[in-house]
Amino acid sequence: MTQTLPQRRNSPAMFAMRTAEHAATIVPAVIAGVSVSARWPVLFGIPVAAVFGLLGGIIVLSLVVDWRMTTFAVDSDGIRYDSGLVVRRSTSLSWAEVVSVQVSRSAVARLLGCSRVLIGIGTESKAALVIEAVPQAVAAEMEGYFEAVPVRPSPGTPVPGTDSRAVPPAAEGPRESAETGWASGSAGETEDHSAGPGDLIYRIRVRDYLLISVTYGQFALLLPFLMELYENAAAFLPLPSVLPEISDLPGPLWAQVVIAVAVLGAVAAAFGMLIAWLRYRLFEVRLRAETFTMSGGLVSAESRRMPRSQVGGVRIQRNPLMRVTGYARLSFASRQSGERIGANIVFPAARLEHIRDSVRSHFPAYAAAVSRAPEPGRPLRWGLAGGAVATLALAAWAVHAMSLITAVILLAAVAIVLLAAINYCWAAAALDPENAVLHFRRGFLWATHYVVPWDSVYFAHSYRMSGVGRLSAGAVCLGVYDSRAVRLWVPTSSLALVDHFIEATTSGPATRGVEGTS
Repeated sequence: MTQTLPQRRNSPAMFAMRTAEHAATIVPAVIAGVSVSARWPVLFGIPVAAVFGLLGGIIVLSLVVDWRMTTFAVDSDGIRYDSGLVVRRSTSLSWAEVVSVQVSRSAVARLLGCSRVLIGIGTESKAALVIEAVPQAVAAEMEGYFEAVPVRPSPGTPVPGTDSRAVPPAAEGPRESAETGWASGSAGETEDHSAGPGDLIYRIRVRDYLLISVTYGQFALLLPFLMELYENAAAFLPLPSVLPEISDLPGPLWAQVVIAVAVLGAVAAAFGMLIAWLRYRLFEVRLRAETFTMSGGLVSAESRRMPRSQVGGVRIQRNPLMRVTGYARLSFASRQSGERIGANIVFPAARLEHIRDSVRSHFPAYAAAVSRAPEPGRPLRWGLAGGAVATLALAAWAVHAMSLITAVILLAAVAIVLLAAINYCWAAAALDPENAVLHFRRGFLWATHYVVPWDSVYFAHSYRMSGVGRLSAGAVCLGVYDSRAVRLWVPTSSLALVDHFIEATTSGPATRGVEGTS
């Protein structure tokens, strides 16, 4: 890009978009500031309200300067992005360097006619580029320039085992891909909400909302803890109390507990369904000219594109309901640099056997790894079980003097925490040397599987603790790129296996650091 392009500036709607995006931080901060200044108007001779006002003014001024000093230019050759006041930062790249374009439109952004564009760059020297408050016409122009580039060089070693014959050709209009096995129809929906022609390989169904509601509904279980935290804060700050005393409630204590659990479960289920529907409304994935295209969402409308050559691994997730019904969630991780990569292609809920068949079809090198899940070693299983039993025994001894209902509630809380901890530590990994693929698995209740080529591992750390005789312990930490940088911890009792993991997963060109600790 050598010619001078007309400079554009982010829309002033950026202020409203950032305010809505950080509302979860702004609102508690304002409440805390008002409460603290009301209780302690002056500290060390300094008006507290003036301090909070000064901090707020600095934040607003920084936003104005950031908006005023940020410009970008776009044409068919590439894009140039300039930002900064004291230190001016300029990024210039051609569309051939871009490996993915993601356009997000939150509810506020759609109301204001703006989008947020995240550009994934396929070079190690440049991080992902994020442009906020872009007019929708300009965002569509960027997508058009990106799609106009027919061939893009891969930033690293090509995905092993890929075969262009595994990708079905594009067709006129939406239809179900015969090779993928994903359903393209949606229960109760006949209208085609596609963004354009291509093979329709996934469209969300009403059943899928229920399957993924468990993932979001579990966060409603934090409500009692948040309310208790609020009550503790109300004791120190001028805030009203919202929880009644247990003695003021009618009925015995056990009945109150049963009603509270039932109400909390119903709220969690309704909350999960609502979030799933808002996030994945009219959600679909298409395959166009060897590029996966994802679109949909109500609160935040997403438009993501990822060439098949840039897929640097797959992630399969299953919540308890999915494990029972034989479904799973599939994500394609992007082969890019940068700490925050948002170009994942997601299939929220599909049958596990269909997912495996589709991975075998599109990525034959992953077929052997995705077909069998690694199991944790016997020392790890016995260690986790023994630690859980010992912790429960200690908790039972600590609450033995309490009433029966209180003791049961506390023991149930300890058991839930232990279950979450064991689920996280229940990890294992297996290597497929023939295809240079790593399969990582964590969890037995909420399970997550990563199947990635070795050259998608960008760092590897080893930790070893020598024991007495044959007893030893160690762990390997592998870094891969997903929607963000993810660390995969692999516990092992064999020091030789630690060396094997380090040697195998650092053989690819994408690995940037190896570190060992004894």
